[in-house]
Amino acid sequence: MVELHDLDPILAELELPPALSSTPLPGGSNEVFLIDLRDGAIVVLKISRMQETMPTRDAHAAALLAPLGIPVTRYLLIDESRNRLPFRFALTSYLPGLAAIDCAAHPNYRDIFREIGGLARRLHTIELPAFGTFPEPRHGRNTDYVRALADQAFARFLHYGADPALTEKLQRIFERDFDAVVPATRQAVFAHDDLHPGNILVVATGARLSISGLVDFGNARASAAVMDLAKTVFICEHMAPGSSSAILAGYGPIDHPAPQAALAFYTMLHRVVMWWWLRHIGAIAAPETESDLIEALRATAAQT
Repeated sequence: MVELHDLDPILAELELPPALSSTPLPGGSNEVFLIDLRDGAIVVLKISRMQETMPTRDAHAAALLAPLGIPVTRYLLIDESRNRLPFRFALTSYLPGLAAIDCAAHPNYRDIFREIGGLARRLHTIELPAFGTFPEPRHGRNTDYVRALADQAFARFLHYGADPALTEKLQRIFERDFDAVVPATRQAVFAHDDLHPGNILVVATGARLSISGLVDFGNARASAAVMDLAKTVFICEHMAPGSSSAILAGYGPIDHPAPQAALAFYTMLHRVVMWWWLRHIGAIAAPETESDLIEALRATAAQT
């Protein structure tokens, strides 16, 4: 936690009043705090302690969405020097609304998943010149990007203790289906890569919940639209089983000659990545710890 008095010189640089209080917010891999200022205004402090969560990447991703008019965080200051504070941080504007996940008891909560599908469709209208991570995607072809991602994913899957026999079966499925799925995508698009109710802000409009903002661009990248859609469906199904039909209805036609095969292919890859990442951060304590991720991957492997 940062001391409020340490923020005051930084706020003064931005011609903002001193901090009055701070409130922790959910932030995924980042530490996030709501900072109330003495004039009643609010800013958000995002602390990045891991190299994987770079504030400049978040800011770059958010700026790409300006043409769409989607309410996103405005970055007021980014400092990765560790000179002002002993960690990398960003100060951003505050977006009103509640995280959709906090409205799960709302009678029309399930309707938000159709809106999530529609939002994914809008994000995918932003075309980008190459595939890969921000701020500088470097793969000219989807085949190169997915191959590099999978090589790293399977290597880390093994590194964190996954069963070698399971890994081999999953790799065989990857190779079996690669040519039927991956080369069909020639255009990279904006991919949030973490689109779910925890990263959507909503407001109540009568009896409805409406999206009021999109946050957390730490995973954002340039990828195939169907790959990002698979990630959205995968995460949302985990958080709200049965939500995929509403997401897909909101999204509409999938730009791929074999959409179901593509969704299955990329979902498998997302599960491999998610498993090693959760092992990396300690959310899955040991290789032998049972989880819905490893159960689903075993079910996929049984198809070989």
